Amino acid sequence: MANEPGAAVLAIFDQLIDRIKQRNPVRTDGKPVGSMVYSQLVLGMPIWRDDYLRPWTPSGGASLQETFSHGAAASSGATATGAAAAGASGDTATATATATAVAAPPQPDAHMLRAMQAAWKTALLCRTMLEVTTDGQYREYPTGRQLDFAYETIMKGMQPGKMPEMADDVKKRIEEAEKVLFEKDEDGAIAGKSKAYKRYIENANALAKAKSDFAVANAAAMTDPVKAQAWPVQSATYQQMVDQAQDALVTEGGPKVERAIDTIASVGVPMQAHLIKKAKDAYDAWNLGLSGIVPAKIPYSIVLPTNWCDPDDHDGWETLVVDQSSYQHYATTSAKSESQQSWQKHANSVGGSGGVMFGFAAFGGSASSAHANSSWQNSAESHFQSGFNNTAKNLHIELEFGLCRIVRPWLISDLFFLKNWYLAGAKKNSVSDGTIDGQANSHEKTLPMIPQQFLVVRNVTISTSEWGSDGQVLNDYYGGGQGSTASSSSSQAGSGGVSLGFVSFGGSASHSRSDASGQSSDWSARSGSDHFGTTFDGQTLKIPGAQIVAFLSDIVPAGPELDDPTLA
Repeated sequence: MANEPGAAVLAIFDQLIDRIKQRNPVRTDGKPVGSMVYSQLVLGMPIWRDDYLRPWTPSGGASLQETFSHGAAASSGATATGAAAAGASGDTATATATATAVAAPPQPDAHMLRAMQAAWKTALLCRTMLEVTTDGQYREYPTGRQLDFAYETIMKGMQPGKMPEMADDVKKRIEEAEKVLFEKDEDGAIAGKSKAYKRYIENANALAKAKSDFAVANAAAMTDPVKAQAWPVQSATYQQMVDQAQDALVTEGGPKVERAIDTIASVGVPMQAHLIKKAKDAYDAWNLGLSGIVPAKIPYSIVLPTNWCDPDDHDGWETLVVDQSSYQHYATTSAKSESQQSWQKHANSVGGSGGVMFGFAAFGGSASSAHANSSWQNSAESHFQSGFNNTAKNLHIELEFGLCRIVRPWLISDLFFLKNWYLAGAKKNSVSDGTIDGQANSHEKTLPMIPQQFLVVRNVTISTSEWGSDGQVLNDYYGGGQGSTASSSSSQAGSGGVSLGFVSFGGSASHSRSDASGQSSDWSARSGSDHFGTTFDGQTLKIPGAQIVAFLSDIVPAGPELDDPTLA
């Protein structure tokens, strides 16, 4: 077999990528439910664990527990120091004053800062907006587009279509209810609440307070045996206050006011207007200040499972094993899946006529450009040079993989299933035409698809006793002899790093780490040239970190259904 590493890449595709695609639900006739677009990265995007681990959440969770634990420890230490000083001097007041005088100024809590940074970077990752493609390639818009910006633009421009007139009997019931509840000015507009409505609110508040006072008194009595003994008698006073408040609510026009409220509440509101308002409320509620001292908001998102970026937490992750028996099939047959063919074609175009990415490859720029940014996904921006002969034989590959779900509580996708609506200043289907082919490789639609999941591979190990000449190249990068040798190899084989197909190993350990804005938009992962703990001991190559290798997106249903009626 001439290129066993290359055959191993195809085997990974067969057992991993296509298996993931087949998990999408299908109808009874075998056709998929909805339209899903699979976007395969040419090279995996390495994820730095600390960028995303344990992000801040509204309910606290791990980040809040860490903060309180850290604060309690600091408080305990300070108390112990003050007590020791007091004991030594015998004067507690003096010791306290001295401790206060020399106390360091309060510092930001490191755990909470890290949690906030992780939440901000997760929000950046989850706003990624991709082009629709038909060949399975990962492609962002040339100048970069943000999902939240497109969604907010649509949401704030949505308008319900013309609604039918309200029935006469319904109008009459509403008018009668409004007479009970409101006072109107000479133009018939509501000027404020009626006296009956105001009195109802006062009586309702009085009843709620009487019930609260009863509960508080009961709780206090139950904590004291003497008071508890007397509670059956003393409770009569509190019970009387509840009864009187209840009587006032009923006898002073309460039922009439409640009937009027129910009448207005029972009148149907057009669901388009109601859902648009609910969507705007949700967006505003989840548009949070995660940017630290920068006064800018970003919609909050989270990735599940939350351990997706932690290679040391294995719960819920599946394991894939590829060995020689798995990839021998690809040396004896030309049969390849659609995704295999698409990735290989793109990889070959990136690697040049030699197709050096088909197997082990070195990537990056010249030796003077040690840190390639994430534009390596585009063939015009990347350089792949042949530093490997792909002589390795009898490979054994193991890796963890999992589909991670993007949760965006601010994005109400029910909006896109509405009927009878238009977008201010836009034509029909300007958001999406609901198809893959109709909007592939096009920049015309506002929001043609939404990334819902991404595929992560982690903890990759590649072992064999027959590395051949490739073993020396890997040893220069990741073995014990790193340093000038690795840099020399970089200048020959591409200074960025090494990969096996789409699985990135990162750069050699002698190269310093740096942050990368990532792709052409707002990724906050490190660049592919960074070192992520990859090691090589002469027999086993270990890549311990996580990396995103593909996105799965849903096509947005066709919409809006109507043209803006003000357009010619």
